[in-house]
Amino acid sequence: AARRWIADIESAQLMSFCLEGSKVRFAAGCLRDRARDWWESVGDSLGASVVEAMTWSDFVTRFRAEFAPAVELQQLAREFLDMRQMTELVAEITDKFRERALLVPQYVGDDEMQRTHYHDMLRADIREHVSFPVRPTLDSMIARAWEREIDLEHIVNSSSDQMYTFKGPGKRPNTSYQ
Repeated sequence: AARRWIADIESAQLMSFCLEGSKVRFAAGCLRDRARDWWESVGDSLGASVVEAMTWSDFVTRFRAEFAPAVELQQLAREFLDMRQMTELVAEITDKFRERALLVPQYVGDDEMQRTHYHDMLRADIREHVSFPVRPTLDSMIARAWEREIDLEHIVNSSSDQMYTFKGPGKRPNTSYQ
């Protein structure tokens, strides 16, 4: 949750053209409940001038140390690395992938690592149609995975339609392929 909150705040800072020197103040204004209490105690212990001069990087380091313990982060990273598509739709596994990739720092800025892991976690019947050379970005791989999922759904639906064709009025269904 802490890494996700930081990612959401950074997105809001970007969208609002927040200046580098105002990022800590911006984030502090978004803190609630226990996090606000923590920030007030940081301010009390460091002093207002130190807090005012604090860099965004220092704030993030302190915030993560408080709200995202290393053990929890390691567990979340392990879950991300072990993630495999089973019965989930491509949209569902992609949402999980994007959310959990934010929790593993080495994956955040490395498109190649994200593409590799995304490819490897897909079901085999989808993965075999999502190739690296043809899909140079993660978004293009995701789009192809969705297309393949739709193709597979059409194949299943047309197969079941063919299994139950009738031979004429009053006749029993033919359960073999024609």
